[in-house]
Amino acid sequence: MGNSYININPYDNRLNVKIEGSFSRQDTREFFKEYNKEIHLIPVSEYDIEVDCTDLIIENDEQVPLLEKIYHTFNEDGFNKILFIVKKSSVSYQRSFIESIKKVHLPQFQLKEV
Repeated sequence: MGNSYININPYDNRLNVKIEGSFSRQDTREFFKEYNKEIHLIPVSEYDIEVDCTDLIIENDEQVPLLEKIYHTFNEDGFNKILFIVKKSSVSYQRSFIESIKKVHLPQFQLKEV
């Protein structure tokens, strides 16, 4: 089971997101429901989004497209800067997710491996 937390930080115009656990389709739907509520409260183009995925567990290949949908949505919504923080891993599914993020060639996108 996956969890997500979303916090609007108006002092530095940043939306902080934490995604943890093992994300299923249902978890992804719940995330988007909460995310859509939150972004209607802010001028998205003036905000950065920081996504902490360090406690995310990827257990199979089916999860990777669900997670890819998340970062593509952030781009489509028009955030000023998109930062993904991921944990370095040798687990194949985790590596697949990190590699898919690295393929994103958007000027406002950044990846930080810790």
